[in-house]
Amino acid sequence: VLFAYQTMKQNTIQATLFELVYSRTTILPVKIEVKTYPTEPITKENFQRTLLRRTYDLMETLENKWQKTADNIQKSQKKQKKRHNHQLSDKPVKFRIGNKVLLHCTKVEKQWSRKFDPKWDRSFHIEEILRNGAYKLRLNNKILTKAAHRDQLKLY
Repeated sequence: VLFAYQTMKQNTIQATLFELVYSRTTILPVKIEVKTYPTEPITKENFQRTLLRRTYDLMETLENKWQKTADNIQKSQKKQKKRHNHQLSDKPVKFRIGNKVLLHCTKVEKQWSRKFDPKWDRSFHIEEILRNGAYKLRLNNKILTKAAHRDQLKLY
C-alpha cells in the first residue's frame, strides 16, 4: 500500500512522492530497462568523478522538481481559494437586525435515532450582526451566548 501511495501521481503537486525524494521515476520489476551509470571501467579517479557527477545531477534535478512542485502547490491553492470564495459569494442572503429566523439543528443530522425530528429549531430574532456572516440571536428576551453562521439560518 505504501509503494502504491508513493508512486501515485498527486494532483496538487503534479508528481509522485517518490520522484520528489529520489529525483527519478520508479522502475517496476516489469520494466527492467535500467541505464547503468559508468560505462567505462571503474578506477579510483573515475569512481570519484562519476560519483560527483551523479551527485550534482541529482541535486540539480531535485532542486528543479522541488521548485516545480512549489509552483504547482501555489497554483492549486489559488484555484482552491477562488473556488471557495466563489461558493461564499453564492450566499446572497443577508439578515437584518430584528429579522425572524430559524436555526438549523446540527445534532439531528448526526444522530440516526433522531432522523425524523425537525431539522430547524424554533424561531429566533437577529440581535446583532457580527463579522464573516455570524449573527447573535435572541429567543424571547434572552440572547444566546453562541453566535450562529448565516449557513445555519433561514428566514422564518
